[in-house]
Amino acid sequence: KMAVKEEKLVEIVGELLDNIQENLFTRAKKFLEENIRETSDYNEFKKIIEKQRGLIKTYWCGSKDCEDKIKEETKASIRCIPFEQEEASGKCIYCGKESSTLVYFARAY
Repeated sequence: KMAVKEEKLVEIVGELLDNIQENLFTRAKKFLEENIRETSDYNEFKKIIEKQRGLIKTYWCGSKDCEDKIKEETKASIRCIPFEQEEASGKCIYCGKESSTLVYFARAY
């Protein structure tokens, strides 16, 4: 609680909202950075998704079939396909085909 003069109300509320927004963003960014895991092994993927929260960064071949099978087996789905991809390649987490598409999988809660 704080006492505020009426003529300063809009200014103070604006500053408080800016601070709240900055704090929420900082906390969300920290959570995201601390809860992204990487794997190229499907068995490890399944263990991570079962025991930990957050996102798994891995390669995906682009096949709807692979995505559907992963979702069926783990209840995890693609949450993000970054527009800017890294200049690397790997193998699809599910089928093993060569891929240059990194994605983030997670479960919905």
